[in-house]
Amino acid sequence: MLLSILLSAMLLFVSFSIGVSYESAQRKMARGMAGSATVSVQNVTGGIYAGDIPTLPVIQTKAGILEGTSLYHENGYYETVDLLAADIDALNQINKPRLRNGGEITNFVGYQIILPDRFTSKYGIEKGDTITLQIGGSPIDFEVLEIAAYDTVFLRHTRGATALLPLETLKEILGQDNGYSEILIEAAGHTTTNDLISELRNALDTEKYRVSEIVNEMQIAADARQKSMPFFLISFFSLTMSIFIIYSSYKVITLDRLPVIGTFRSIGATKKAVTRILLLESLFYGCIGGLIGIPVGIFVLKAILQGMGKTLSQGIEIPVIISLPGAFLSFTVAVTVSLLSAWLPVRRASRLPIKDVVLGTVEERHIPHPLMVGIGTILFAISVFLPHLASGNMLYLAGGFSLLGLIAATILVIPIFTNILSGVFERFYGAIAGNEGRIAARNMKDNKNTTQNVTPAFVGRKENA
Repeated sequence: MLLSILLSAMLLFVSFSIGVSYESAQRKMARGMAGSATVSVQNVTGGIYAGDIPTLPVIQTKAGILEGTSLYHENGYYETVDLLAADIDALNQINKPRLRNGGEITNFVGYQIILPDRFTSKYGIEKGDTITLQIGGSPIDFEVLEIAAYDTVFLRHTRGATALLPLETLKEILGQDNGYSEILIEAAGHTTTNDLISELRNALDTEKYRVSEIVNEMQIAADARQKSMPFFLISFFSLTMSIFIIYSSYKVITLDRLPVIGTFRSIGATKKAVTRILLLESLFYGCIGGLIGIPVGIFVLKAILQGMGKTLSQGIEIPVIISLPGAFLSFTVAVTVSLLSAWLPVRRASRLPIKDVVLGTVEERHIPHPLMVGIGTILFAISVFLPHLASGNMLYLAGGFSLLGLIAATILVIPIFTNILSGVFERFYGAIAGNEGRIAARNMKDNKNTTQNVTPAFVGRKENA
């Protein structure tokens, strides 16, 4: 029982945190070169100048980016190296490159280059070395000025590497004097991306300039939900099993403790006092399972994210982000499930008449079959139509409750099928074990006491032996 609560809390915590962690990594990858800039402006027919963008109160920073391509060749292997240049001061405002030595980019002129550490470690390149890049079919030598971390402008979605060059050098190599490839714009203050795009489109000629959003936040959130959805489904299954295990365990526990409950009641203990004592035990299991499940979930989350990181572009590491609301909700669910699952058998045991407890005449309450079939049918119908009535984020919650409803509906109709199978097995057991087997199978039909289901079968087997 404690293990089931622990697993439920762990899986629910992982489900919440894995979506937040994956979304953070996806957002980092999507921003890449853009950094804090959220909007890109390009000239449809050619280059664009920083002066082409009007000064607007919604604009915080604008940085021109010039791009080119090259090839790096070593030992018969060719790798694409994208060339990037920008005004360093403007670039530092939106997405400052992070050098491996922690320093600043200074004296960055001439045929110098800054490469990411992932590229330099792959080919054994050190600071101060000279590398040769094929640009436009011609080999050009560059001095490695600095080695940068694999993030900010060097982060990629595709294979290869990105190299940072001085702006004037790349213009000279490409023979381009008509501005930048694009202008990256950071919104001012609390201006939203949509407001910034709207202002720019009103101020610019939309036939000449293309204004676009750099990061599709809705798509990132959708991708994160898709990654976390399987874990939420597993969590719902785990919670369902935990409810069944706790409920069944407390039915056994209360049955075993009936003499103690009868003694407490006979010496003056109230029904509320007995209920409170048994529920405190359930609360203890819930708290212990929740408190242990969350630290275990952190280790499981790290292992899962390491595996997921290998599937992302260039094996980018997914940060482990612990969702505090998710941790609190996981603990709360663990405690709530433990209490509610134990409440029905505990309440029933505490309300039993003392005479029935002493005489051992306690029987399970019989629910009419038509009522069970009716409730099961209603639950099944609600579970089928509920996902069709929800949309957006509510669709996942509706899907989880629909899954639980289908399971509950199945459980409610199981006794009906048990009765049908009892009639079939009555003939089968009768042919094998005689009258004792037939009586044992018949006793399973509409039996109110689980213990009595097993007793006739055991007696019949003993008599035949």
